[in-house]
Amino acid sequence: MSAITLNPRYIPLVQKPKCCAAACLQMVLYRGGFGLYDQEDLAIQLGAKIGLDDVNAFRVDMPIMTRFNFDEGISTVNSCDTINALLKSKNIGLTLEAHMHSEIRGLSNLIAEHIKYNEDVWVEYHSHEIHAGKESVARIHDALVESVDLQSRTAVLVDPKPTRKQRLTVDLAMLDRAMSSKFGKELGLLIVKKVS
Repeated sequence: MSAITLNPRYIPLVQKPKCCAAACLQMVLYRGGFGLYDQEDLAIQLGAKIGLDDVNAFRVDMPIMTRFNFDEGISTVNSCDTINALLKSKNIGLTLEAHMHSEIRGLSNLIAEHIKYNEDVWVEYHSHEIHAGKESVARIHDALVESVDLQSRTAVLVDPKPTRKQRLTVDLAMLDRAMSSKFGKELGLLIVKKVS
């Protein structure tokens, strides 16, 4: 079986500081034909927390995070209801389902099932596991799964961080570990579906 890929694919966008979730939401909306939304507006509406050294990158005062690997940006999977409320307020015909890592049985099949139906899979993971050697501090990060290959057991992530490749092939077992509580907080993924 060859790779299963979303159609259309994502137009990769770059995140503002600590705004990987807002950038992922931007890409989901744009791919879905809902237009291009301002990333900073999305970050504000999602309540993204930034670092003290990032305050000059934003036009309004943003909440300040207290420590990494806990509350940077937003807690994406735990913010599913907030994101759904935002989509509803903008009359966008999408809905998100949250899946914590401990609830997922068979990550590769779950991803493949949704990519096959052209549904977005938005992952929240401990970036140090995937980007080891490139990061000195373990952080939580978001990316989107653009394709999955069950034969090679890999997925292509679209990563909004400006200092990385925009499309990165990752081992699914590594992605599974990166979402687990092995590195701190338990994370997971969001499935984005069209409202019928």
